[in-house]
Amino acid sequence: MKKSIVCLALATLGAGQAADVHAQATPDQIVSALENKFGVYPGERRNHTKGICFSGEFKATPEAAELSRSPLFQGEPVTVVGRFSQAGGNLHIADNTPNAHGMALRFTLPDGQLHQMAMLDIPFFDVATPEGFLQKQLATTPDPATGKPDPAKVQAFKNAFPETRRLGQALAGQSRIPAGYHRLTYNSIHTFMLENTEGQATPVRWSFVPAEDQPAYLSVEQAASLDDNYLLQALETGLKDSDIRWHMNITLANDGDPLTDPSQPWNGTHKVIEAGTLQLQAVHTDADAACRSINFDPLRLSDGVKASDDPVLQARSPAYAISFGKRSQEASQKE
Repeated sequence: MKKSIVCLALATLGAGQAADVHAQATPDQIVSALENKFGVYPGERRNHTKGICFSGEFKATPEAAELSRSPLFQGEPVTVVGRFSQAGGNLHIADNTPNAHGMALRFTLPDGQLHQMAMLDIPFFDVATPEGFLQKQLATTPDPATGKPDPAKVQAFKNAFPETRRLGQALAGQSRIPAGYHRLTYNSIHTFMLENTEGQATPVRWSFVPAEDQPAYLSVEQAASLDDNYLLQALETGLKDSDIRWHMNITLANDGDPLTDPSQPWNGTHKVIEAGTLQLQAVHTDADAACRSINFDPLRLSDGVKASDDPVLQARSPAYAISFGKRSQEASQKE
């Protein structure tokens, strides 16, 4: 039955795409698909194009040091450069558009190492493979004749990659319009391995949860009258009025949890430790803000943290590198 559904999906996608729907997606193909879908803004990122830079500080708890020998978790204050962002490659997307949102972090550790994270405000990813991500971009690229994605191609994609239904069900009823970047919970999505001083490895996922319990999302009606760039104002106002902090919660895997499939949640009761606190200190809107020149490759990790074999995680690094190379070259040509 499943084979017949996939065959129907391939037929609906069309002969030109059918041969490639489950083929190995290359980083070049992924970046090109994003460019074709959203267009190119010279000097800007190909994905998560619209964003806001910030700086802050992270301090780990003693419990975190028991799990990992990384300098990130030894308790000394760590300088952070970060970026909030809208998913997708539209530089001018209105902030009240339902969407996924990201928080990327670069930690400059006391010993000089750099450690990076890239997270999303969704509980898990929608596809299990780079091929699924590529085919999603191809299927949702607007048709030049209508300005909208072809519904038949979108449905064919969903049929060929049925794991996408899980995220849709998990987010059902949410507007996905944030009250503010500082009110969102950001998740690692992927599994990482934490290694302690004895070499013991623990598979984990993590979340950055706002320290203050506030509504995370607005209703469509609440957001309708807001400015297209209200998220910057909300962030600046929130920082002026009070501290903005997140607790880093690390979830330890149970036996049987999927470690290499980011589209599968970890269900049931898990051990969770509070690993530290991130405090936002300043928002930076100048053209040469530090975060603009950072790649935020999530595979740039310090000793004591290792990436899992999750194929989506492994594919991000080369795709980020291609995007970074292109925008760096474009920026230099502007000068």
